[in-house]
Amino acid sequence: MTSRGSHQSSSRARKTEETCAAAALAYRRLGWSVIPLQPGEKIPKLPWQEFQDRRADEEEIRAWFKRWPRANLGVVTGPVSGLVVLDVDPRHGGEASLGHWNERHGPLPATPEAITGGGGRHLYFATRDPELGNRVAIVPGIDLRGRGGMIVAPPSIHPSGRPYVWKPGRAPADLPLAPLPQWLHERLSAQMSGRGHPFAYWRSLARGGVEEGQRNNTIASFAGHLLWHGVDPEVVLELLLTWNQARCQPPLDDDEVARVVASITKLHRREGEDGGE
Repeated sequence: MTSRGSHQSSSRARKTEETCAAAALAYRRLGWSVIPLQPGEKIPKLPWQEFQDRRADEEEIRAWFKRWPRANLGVVTGPVSGLVVLDVDPRHGGEASLGHWNERHGPLPATPEAITGGGGRHLYFATRDPELGNRVAIVPGIDLRGRGGMIVAPPSIHPSGRPYVWKPGRAPADLPLAPLPQWLHERLSAQMSGRGHPFAYWRSLARGGVEEGQRNNTIASFAGHLLWHGVDPEVVLELLLTWNQARCQPPLDDDEVARVVASITKLHRREGEDGGE
């Protein structure tokens, strides 16, 4: 009996090892930055700062899992992987917060989604916005993992002994990353714009402008930054209308700029009044 149990346990361990190594290579081919983690833990096996700026190649990844065959697997979030992750914890009200969002904005788009070993959910979204870093409790029970962050990915093993798994039909092989919804990007930009960048960043952005594809997100970030520093909303609108015409290539319609600024202003006021939804 003991021998059979030991054999089954050993077989499960080998299977987990093989699938973690294979998954790491598959995620790398999607353009994600991956790192090895302590077995059954969320702790990186090596200094991982450089992998926030570059992706390990396949040779490095194979060497890691040969050296640490039982390692868990982490995906580095932020611009290096082109993604952010919403970490939904039902124990702290995450499902209720999602329900509130659904009522207010409609359901989130279908996107790769993992079920954690602890019973939570990880929703993966596409973005390369460097503004979006890590933030705890953007609403009750939902954290954001972005620039400078990391998420434990399937088929890693949770400290409880349960595996992380992709929700049926929601693995990366089943559907592509959905873009982070614009309303959510605007909300996060408003929350984060007052921190994380030196003045030199904003000076460079003001002088250099942006190209098509980054205009809405940049205007949202700029508006949040100015509002955070106490600039009157009407002044923010006039400044960004002028900046858009002078720096964006090509400029957005004035009505679109006004819509984005109004949305960020509304979110900024709500954050000041009640700390969020």
